[in-house]
Parts: sequence; structure tokens; C-alpha cells
Amino acid sequence: MKYHVLRFIATRGFVSDAIKFVEGISDIDHVEALNRAGDKWIGAHAGVGVREMPLDWAKGVVWERQYSIPVTDEQYELIMGYLEFKIGTPYDYKDIFGILLHDRKLDNRHDVICSAVQYEALWAGSVMALNVLPGFAHLVTPETLHLSPVLIGHCTFPKEKP
Repeated sequence: MKYHVLRFIATRGFVSDAIKFVEGISDIDHVEALNRAGDKWIGAHAGVGVREMPLDWAKGVVWERQYSIPVTDEQYELIMGYLEFKIGTPYDYKDIFGILLHDRKLDNRHDVICSAVQYEALWAGSVMALNVLPGFAHLVTPETLHLSPVLIGHCTFPKEKP
């Protein structure tokens, strides 16, 4: 058995505040996954698209949760294979405006936002995080993905005190 690690964060700054506002005054502005080597985060970022970033890339983190989701070896391979395949995919700015304007048709199907790529990766590994078909993954925000029952009982950071 392996663990797929997701990291949800919020940082300081205009872009972070704008994303949280678009989501509906959320605590979360980004979600990413730990790569196979455990030395980088894979996520979709404004300006660069889907990339592997150093573990310490995010500056000014004001909120963070990490979850280690137990998956089979096969699920892990499918999830990681999907994320690796998506590296280089552009960021979907149109989707952000669609979420802001409540227009589900505003989306570029070839680009992704952070939560959509993580949701689709889970789906690729048959981890049903939410009741959302892949064609609507662009509507999944970091906040809504964080509501997934798949995460219950799997928070590994911060450690809860006994």
C-alpha cells in the first residue's frame, strides 16, 4: 500500500486573496500533490501552469493541511502517471473567471487550475473524491476538494495533539 499526499495551503498576497474571494471567502487558495521522489510538489500555478515545485516554494503560508490518502500500488501509479502527464499544461485563467461569474461554461478544456488537476488525478486512480464527473472538474475549487470525505482521518500535517 502507498500513500498519495495532498497539500492544501493559503498564502499572503493579492493573488491568494483573489482566489479565496473567487471561491467564496475560502481559507484555501491552492492544492498540490507530492511527487514520487517526495522532494517536490506537483501543482497548477498561474504564470507557469502545471509544474513540479520545490518543497519550500510557497512563501508566507498562513494555513496548511496535508493528507496522506492510502491507495493501492495500482491506484498510486495511475494517479502519479496522470499528474506527470499533465506537467506543462497551461493554467486555466478562463476557469477562474467562470467560477467568479458563476458561469460553468467559462473554461478552457485544455488548461487546468490546481484543484481540477488534483481532482482529475484522483479520478484517474479510481479515488472518488467528490460526486463530480471529470467533465466538470473545472468547477472543483481547492475549498470544495478539501471537503472530500476521502480526506477524513488522513490529516498528517499539522499533527493533532492527543
